[in-house]
Amino acid sequence: MFELCASILAADFAHLARDVQATDAAGADAFHIDIMDGHFVPAISFGTGMVRTMRGLTRKPLDVHLMVETPLDFVEELAALGVERVSVHYEIPGGPGPALQAIRAAGMQPGLVLNPETPVEAANPFLPQIRQLLLMTVHPGRGGQPYLPGSNARIAAASQLVQAAPLPIPIQVDGGITLCTIAEAHAAGAGSFVSGSAVFGGPVPRNVRQLRLAATVCPQDLP
Repeated sequence: MFELCASILAADFAHLARDVQATDAAGADAFHIDIMDGHFVPAISFGTGMVRTMRGLTRKPLDVHLMVETPLDFVEELAALGVERVSVHYEIPGGPGPALQAIRAAGMQPGLVLNPETPVEAANPFLPQIRQLLLMTVHPGRGGQPYLPGSNARIAAASQLVQAAPLPIPIQVDGGITLCTIAEAHAAGAGSFVSGSAVFGGPVPRNVRQLRLAATVCPQDLP
């Protein structure tokens, strides 16, 4: 599996429609939307209004990452807006179980997010409930951070965990995904890649093409 999810956190908001349409046409598989509440993480990003805007700009899947303390507050509206996937953090107060159940009951695909400090084994009890396991490869809450050392070992461990289940759960990685990191993450077992700066930082068609190629070849060999 290979899926490239363009994170709109790095898009030019003054020209959002232009950037989204260019990314869509270039072949990105989905769009990743980070909703941050200023409590679970220090930053505040978008609300559901951005999801509504994005749904009007693309028919590609919308992959919503809820970096919020109360994800249940968002589930009903996200479902009404036609969101395909919603991921919530293992680390939220009270645990992710009720939110995962609500997401699935609303007809969306639930995902579980693990922060860098959380052992991948923490996902094990939730594997039957989820359709995506998202590993943060940076500390959540801010774009443009470098890929954390040790991330590839975590990806490999998570891959072994889901294979042992055995369940067809793709591993998504979010943070620091560039031409220099995507191949090793892919080789370690990741199948879905959230990338913002590497998609929107320059000509989008070239960036999308090179990220796809870089997943299987060395960056210095790219055209």
